[in-house]
Amino acid sequence: MRIKIENVKGIRSLDFEIPSGGVWILTGLNGTGKSTMLATLYRIRNSYAFQKFFRTSPLADRVDLYDDASINYEINGQSVTYRYGGQRWRASPRANSTILGNFPYSTVSYIEANSERIEPFADEIAPNRLRDASDDIKEFLVTVLADNKWNNLKFVNTRRGRGNEAFLIPYRPGRGYAYKYYSEKSFSLGELCILRLAKRISEIQNDGLVLIDEIEMALHPQAQVRLLEKLRSVSHDKNTTVIFSTHSASIVKSAGRRNLIHLVNMGENRIEVIRNPYPAQILGDIAFDDELGADFVFFVEDKQAKLLLEQMIQEYLAIANPDINYQPLCKIAPVGGFVQVLEFVNGSSQIFPNYVRRYAFLDEDVKTESLQSAQHRNDHRLLDLFNRSEEILNYLPCTPEVGLVDMIEGQHMRQEIRNSFPGHAINIGRIIQTADYQALQSQNPRDLAKKKISYMVENMNQITGIDEIQIRRTLYKIYTKYKYGDAIGNLRALLGPIFNVRGT
Repeated sequence: MRIKIENVKGIRSLDFEIPSGGVWILTGLNGTGKSTMLATLYRIRNSYAFQKFFRTSPLADRVDLYDDASINYEINGQSVTYRYGGQRWRASPRANSTILGNFPYSTVSYIEANSERIEPFADEIAPNRLRDASDDIKEFLVTVLADNKWNNLKFVNTRRGRGNEAFLIPYRPGRGYAYKYYSEKSFSLGELCILRLAKRISEIQNDGLVLIDEIEMALHPQAQVRLLEKLRSVSHDKNTTVIFSTHSASIVKSAGRRNLIHLVNMGENRIEVIRNPYPAQILGDIAFDDELGADFVFFVEDKQAKLLLEQMIQEYLAIANPDINYQPLCKIAPVGGFVQVLEFVNGSSQIFPNYVRRYAFLDEDVKTESLQSAQHRNDHRLLDLFNRSEEILNYLPCTPEVGLVDMIEGQHMRQEIRNSFPGHAINIGRIIQTADYQALQSQNPRDLAKKKISYMVENMNQITGIDEIQIRRTLYKIYTKYKYGDAIGNLRALLGPIFNVRGT
């Protein structure tokens, strides 16, 4: 199932494959088409969606035009394209207008921030007119807002028409006093938005598509995360697909990489849809000031490279700038493969403030294998990427797991490893002599090193009970001492120019 958008609200092109099942987080800078995408999805079951979201101007010959706009829907090899015909959007070919009915959604619901306050008239607040809010609504509010007061939520139907339910929370000012009520006038903006969302969610049918547009903005970050978890639960129970447009860094970090969808303007308003991005890629776009505020930002390939570079920087700063109160603030972000690292560091100059210095650190095998291969093949695109990154590109002293294996199997630093876990009998030599370790195989040296390090770390975790990440961090700290203990000048030569410290 796909939607292709061309020349709509400043978007030159956007090709979107609709995900199925679960909660999906849609992110991107302003102007990358998040709201436009939600509007086109809403059209699947709502024939007036375009009229609502793509409004034209009375100055029809010059302002807010859709003359060249087209929105194409494709499913099961069939497609239909909608174009603006002066007064309404028309399907082409007209006979295919019915294929929207083939999309597997019982309903499509569009939910946006709504802080409308509905207050009852005084004579409507009577015990015989008050009703308990549904258990679904109350449980949703209690979970997201972490406040049991919502278990007492009531509502009254007002005279203002069907569906105008005014919600109230009863309370007693003291023992023996009659009940009084807090109306929606007393609810905070965040409470109102979640109340409206809870009501809409409670009405959603199974197998529906739910579109949520930045409804979390008035919520505390912890409440935002609870909202995400609650939506996951609802999605599972009702077999719905939820697409949640947001700028929330808390939600991005909590969503899980698999469920992230990032919209990026690749130039000339051509929008690329990036699936499965690293959260750091998104946070660099949408939330740098809050989430990545730093003096230096380093982009690396994966978490192992991050752990190694952390230890290298700590070792360097401990020597070059030992006063921790005046050490620079550094952030290290795993981005993906080396090509993604280079593309991201090259494209990030407009994301970060000028005072933030950015660098890429690639694994050592990129220089010895990938770069040489690109030179041999005369791969102009890849070579140009390396050349444009030259001033901010550096290399780690090894491929992280390969470096650890070479150190350990070479019988270096084994006593240092043992001493780093006091109170535990760590015999690294015995671990690597086991039949299971010796049986590990792979034709790729890097993959084999990963298997070996995982085996070692799992065994050390079983012996010590220490978290595996902390064990890896300790091993990389030991590796840094092994690599630079007698050659600290090499570490100064690598990091000194970056941190702009006098002397080498």
